[in-house]
Amino acid sequence: MHRRRIGLAVVALLLAAALVAGACARQAPPPDAGPPPVTPSAEPQLEDTFIIGSSQEPTTLDPAIVYDGSDRITRLIYESLLDYEGSTANVKPHLATEWSVSPDGLVYTFKLRQDVKFHDGTPFNAQAVKFSFDRMMSIGKGMAWAFKMVLNEVKVVDDYTVEFHLKKPYPGFLGMVANRYAAPIISPSVKQYEKDGDLGQAWAFDHTIGTGPYKLASWVKKQELTLVENDQYWRGWEGKHISRVIYKILPDSATQRMMLERGEIHTATHIGIDDIVALMDNKDIKIVQAPSSNFNWFLLLNTNKGPFRDKRLREALAWAFPYQETIEQLFRGQARQAVGPIPFGVPGHEPNVFQFHRDLAKAKALMAEAGFPNGGFKVTITHGENDWARKILEMTISALGELGITAETRPLVWGAMLDNMKSMDTAPDIVVGDWWDDYPDPDAYLGGMADAFWWGGREEKDYFYTNQEVKELLGQAAFEADDARRRELYRQAQEIIVKDVAGVWVLDYLYATPFRKNVHGFVFNPYYIMTYNVYDMWIEKETK
Repeated sequence: MHRRRIGLAVVALLLAAALVAGACARQAPPPDAGPPPVTPSAEPQLEDTFIIGSSQEPTTLDPAIVYDGSDRITRLIYESLLDYEGSTANVKPHLATEWSVSPDGLVYTFKLRQDVKFHDGTPFNAQAVKFSFDRMMSIGKGMAWAFKMVLNEVKVVDDYTVEFHLKKPYPGFLGMVANRYAAPIISPSVKQYEKDGDLGQAWAFDHTIGTGPYKLASWVKKQELTLVENDQYWRGWEGKHISRVIYKILPDSATQRMMLERGEIHTATHIGIDDIVALMDNKDIKIVQAPSSNFNWFLLLNTNKGPFRDKRLREALAWAFPYQETIEQLFRGQARQAVGPIPFGVPGHEPNVFQFHRDLAKAKALMAEAGFPNGGFKVTITHGENDWARKILEMTISALGELGITAETRPLVWGAMLDNMKSMDTAPDIVVGDWWDDYPDPDAYLGGMADAFWWGGREEKDYFYTNQEVKELLGQAAFEADDARRRELYRQAQEIIVKDVAGVWVLDYLYATPFRKNVHGFVFNPYYIMTYNVYDMWIEKETK
């Protein structure tokens, strides 16, 4: 505030008063002129409720277990030690204020915020961090697999200092800690709800105790969830914020699009590509397009059983697939052809590996060389039930048909599809798959893909694809401290995978998020895909 200066001369005061009085007399309106016009406020009026439409209901709200779209809710309730900065993969402090790494790369020390409490008033401290991570590891779900790979133990140094001791140096560790599934911190008070040694899982399924800006108010199954502001949130509520979030369960893309156009919801997570493109022409809607991709679509080919044991038949499909037609017609330009198994926006992407293109003549020549000039056999395909998977499936069936191959298809939800391919007794010939990494590291992408789809959790006889050299390269690269050497190892692995035609790498998808035009402050981050930084957003009241 500026100080006023005093001690002005009396003459100056009298003169100023006279001038003001004269001005008032000259500007006074006549008696019948009515009240002076009201000047509109420069600040727009704000709405307090953000409404999200989604086709997926949470499977649980327990942050130690969430490993699917449930994080659209839990990200608003629970917080992690670190966060990603803006739309980048760079980590920044969150519940931790700073960190340091020992010279040998084995100990990460985090200093914690001292002004944070959980929703129930329990203090946030080092003991809470240790409890939360130990609980996740004991439950063994969600991201526990990744931490079990690298984490030896969590130690409390003092009330606001905690150490993470690793089994061996792991370059992706900080990015892992910042991830949305990486055990966001739950209050130790959840222990009071423990039953039969479940660590409070049954209670935490539909109850919450986090440190985040929002608290669960209600959950009407198969209809909607409502969150309200945590009025004790450590970042405060000054400025522009949203105080209530409603998450509506809506069945399909058409319904979500219709409600978005009517203004009944502010955004939607599962609007199909055709509807997204149509919304681009709606003046009341704005689309936030991902600047790069960490989300790709592909066909995984069973190299252990069936016709695709023959590499020539795998190559034939790779040459026959209509990449550009798929991108331009079905994905409406919202993608680009993939170059290998790691998308162009992910660390470790190798832009110079071999890339197939459509060459039907070459594909048919390979079919003839393999002894099937007219095809004449059937393959099985499993696929997801979403719009993207159906589009890839459509083009796959078309390409197979041109080679004389018929297809039997089976839609499966994500978990069932993974389980289905873990045994050669049930595994299909082709899987229409997609992948995005849990955290910004090539091990999270390629290592995670290999573990999920190819050889993780199964005997060697049931591997969907394997190459011992690839396995060794990925194992070395994951823990390689030298960045240049690490990148070279991943380059070699990608070249072999492409040469083996373990899959047909179709496209890298540029994810698009639709909003009503009056929604502001959203920041797209590929590692928080389909979720929202609601606390930093605001909604201006729409004017007609």
